[in-house]
Amino acid sequence: MKVIKILFLIQLAFIFNATASKVIDFNFGWKFALDESKKEIYSIDFDDTKWNDIRLPHDWSIDLGYTQENTAGSNAYLPGGIGWYRKTFNYSNEWKGKKVFIYFEGVYNNYTVWINGNCLGFYPNGYLWNEYELTSYLKEGKNVITVNVNRKEYADARWYAGAGIYRNVKLIIRNDIYIPSHGIFVTTPKVGATSEINVNTEIENKSAQIEEVTIQHQLIDNGKVIAEESNRYLALRNIRNTFNDRFIADGIKLWSNTSPKMYKLLTKVIIKNKIIDEKITNIGFRDIKFDADKGFLLNGKSVKIKGVNLHQDLGCVGVATNNSLIYRRLYKLREMGCNAVRTAHHPHSEALMNMCDTMGLFVMDEFIDEWTVHKGKWITKRGNDDAPDSISIGYARYFDKYAENDTKKFIKRDRNHPSVILWSIGNEIEWTFPYYWAASKNNQGFGGLIHTGDPEKNKTEIKKRFDELSKGKDPLVESATKLTAWVKDMDITRPVTSGVVIPSVSRVSGYTDVLDVVGYNYKDKYYETDHSMYPHQCIIGSENVGQFYEWNAVADKEYIPGIFVWTGVDYLGENGPWPLRGGHYSFFDFSVLKTPRGHFFECLWKDSPKTYIVTTPENESEFKADTNRGFRYEERKAPLRRWEWYKTYDKWKYSKGENIIVQVYSNSPQVELLLNGRSLGIKTITELPEHNIFLWSVPFTEGKLTARGIRNGKIESEYELYTYGKAQKLKLLPDKKAIKSDGYDTATIEVYVTDRKGNLVTDDVKDIKISTDNNTIVIGVDNGSTVVTGNNKANVVKTYNGKCIITLQAAVRDIKCKSKVKIRTNDGISSSFTFDIN
Repeated sequence: MKVIKILFLIQLAFIFNATASKVIDFNFGWKFALDESKKEIYSIDFDDTKWNDIRLPHDWSIDLGYTQENTAGSNAYLPGGIGWYRKTFNYSNEWKGKKVFIYFEGVYNNYTVWINGNCLGFYPNGYLWNEYELTSYLKEGKNVITVNVNRKEYADARWYAGAGIYRNVKLIIRNDIYIPSHGIFVTTPKVGATSEINVNTEIENKSAQIEEVTIQHQLIDNGKVIAEESNRYLALRNIRNTFNDRFIADGIKLWSNTSPKMYKLLTKVIIKNKIIDEKITNIGFRDIKFDADKGFLLNGKSVKIKGVNLHQDLGCVGVATNNSLIYRRLYKLREMGCNAVRTAHHPHSEALMNMCDTMGLFVMDEFIDEWTVHKGKWITKRGNDDAPDSISIGYARYFDKYAENDTKKFIKRDRNHPSVILWSIGNEIEWTFPYYWAASKNNQGFGGLIHTGDPEKNKTEIKKRFDELSKGKDPLVESATKLTAWVKDMDITRPVTSGVVIPSVSRVSGYTDVLDVVGYNYKDKYYETDHSMYPHQCIIGSENVGQFYEWNAVADKEYIPGIFVWTGVDYLGENGPWPLRGGHYSFFDFSVLKTPRGHFFECLWKDSPKTYIVTTPENESEFKADTNRGFRYEERKAPLRRWEWYKTYDKWKYSKGENIIVQVYSNSPQVELLLNGRSLGIKTITELPEHNIFLWSVPFTEGKLTARGIRNGKIESEYELYTYGKAQKLKLLPDKKAIKSDGYDTATIEVYVTDRKGNLVTDDVKDIKISTDNNTIVIGVDNGSTVVTGNNKANVVKTYNGKCIITLQAAVRDIKCKSKVKIRTNDGISSSFTFDIN
């Protein structure tokens, strides 16, 4: 047997490539138009010469701009409609004898595809990949792909969902025998310096006969093959064959959030010494476990999850996938101490998943926000739920028909990512089944939001009411059971969770019984009691407000793996009335500039010394100086106060003698505050420790305010605020100095209005005008404000709190040059920056 094995490997050494599958970027050269007519636009001879020339990914909704006509507060007051895409391409002789497919990574939503006038199919899901074979419809010469996107239901999500072919499109050329998309699944049953690798490889055989194929796997580290395995199989015709290979690799370094080591697995399909297909799968070796007592264990060690919920829109460019902008937000989140992302509330782009792998960010990968019953959406104001069914039902109408297929496609796409640690099947589904909410109430109006009195008695009463109200039939649990089973059909290496919002009922209904880990949305007060009542099951904070008490509730509880704060970056939608396009609930604003809340949590989540100052006039502050007790807290009344941060300003400029509450955030045990070099005292957090903020009441005096973080008598961090003067300069901070001319790469310039000395001027709103040469174009602007202040696609933007951003791209592909960008305010302040285009 050893001789046969050796001869077999020698034979493999002489294989050659017989043109394996080829992936072609299909994003360029599209035409687009909004058209609600009944014309046969899908006809190959339709005249589209007057349509707009575009490059995918594309989001037409953000391009049209904010408006109150036929829009909704749920969708950030950005329009929908019916959009048409057409791409004309020529047949290549290289495709003869091949199979040709078109792959859509994501189209929002309800889209139909034609090739040369032939309908290939309809697909409603806006967040998942889909693929069609073109082979039999192609002809020599001109061919036309047409895509119709129906976004008439413009309020079908509770957030901004965009419109159009907003993710990448690829053309895939394959042989008759090939590995289908996402057809490789890698698991690592044993990890360590010596690791075990298990590979399931799917093979489609559309040839005329059964073929003997050799499947070869090579594990590659920095270009070097460190382990390999080859085996022969028979590939049957016209079915999807699945073959399993298992082998050992030595010298493996484990993937972790602090050291995200990645490897490449090269899989080749070989017939008669010819490579007929090959694919590279990026993998990482790690061991994960969620324990009801120990929390989250990564490679055997306890790790606290410091996560954020993240929507997929990228602010000024809408949902159009842009790798540079995705990286910018993930990089900033990681830099402030975040180590995890929940994909709220649907699958995000393939690019984001890949970046989480390489950046060491854990992912709670979520499938959907609503199941068989849709949630309320609104046109006018958050919570009004006044959007009619005709524009708001969305995917719920397709759930019964598509959910199994889509769940499995979702898992199949993402299951090789080491960053994925949890599969989430849903979010706050209980709201769509009224008897859940009703069962949590008793005759005294107790809402079941926290356990009171005797928890076991409450549990019994809730169960009784639930059974009466549900009449013994619960479609929610039926759907949850199916979804969990479909997930486990595809992957059993990760636990299943869901964002549960009424756990007092879901615990007795059977909903949480089908979950491996129970996600609690905004139920920090439940942790301790429910851990004792349900000791067999791990609880995680799946959605939490960005307040100290939410983190404090898990920081010292080993049995709670961590939290996912709502949210990491401000997102479009889920707000109103006009002109509110979103809300400030996040660590970073719409421009991905750090908010005071972000600075506060950085002090909690990072060990490196940090101190930060914000200020508020006492008459606006919730903190009041008290001569007897130091400070007291008077929470302002607001519908969403729980999600909002304290009212603060990043400045030291007020009326002379005005009483100002100075808040200092620091991870040092002591802080000293100085005004113009004079110490105002050294403090520990003894006043209102539940807020974890150092507080002073200071009559305003012009000059410099300094906060020093002190540990063991030594200064370990410092932050300064200056009284600013007249706005005289623009400070430009680009995130890169060169832009690739590949049609995709972007650079973002952060613009700060400053005085002569470089101090930020927050109160002087400026209109910023951007001028570029022919080598650079502006693809988006923003200022971080929650209200509509202009079009995100214009060359003009207003500052907000003295800041704004400008996102640029090379205007022409494949050029090398320098490009100068000029930025000028309405009153003549100017600056410029020169990029290398390469």
